[in-house]
Amino acid sequence: MSYNVYTAEYAGKPNHVAIYIETNPNALQVADRGRLYHVTGNILQGMKYDPRDSRDPIESASFVPGTKIKIGTIAKGDLARFETECCKAVPPPPAQMTLGGKRLDPSKPLYRCGE
Repeated sequence: MSYNVYTAEYAGKPNHVAIYIETNPNALQVADRGRLYHVTGNILQGMKYDPRDSRDPIESASFVPGTKIKIGTIAKGDLARFETECCKAVPPPPAQMTLGGKRLDPSKPLYRCGE
C-alpha cells in the first residue's frame, strides 16, 4: 500500500507551505485523514519541526485554492523512515534576525517557510 504525498499552501505573510501525506482518505473523523509535516515559527524567534495528524488541507479555512499539488507517493512501510531520515535529519532554522532587522549571522542565507 502506498500513500499520496502533496504540498499545500496556507494563507499568511508569507504563505505557509507544508507537506501533506494522505494516510487514510476515507477516515470517518476528518482530523484523521493524513499527516502534515511542516515547521512553525518565524525568522525572529526560530522555527521548530511540528508534524501532526491532519485533515485534508483543502478543508482548512486558510488553504490557498489550487495549491494542493501531488508530488509523489510513499510506501506505508517507508513513512517512519521519511520522518527520521528526511524531516528530522534537516534541522529547522534558528532565529535569524533581530527585531531591528539586523541579521544574526550575515554569512548564512535567510530561510523562510517553504525554503
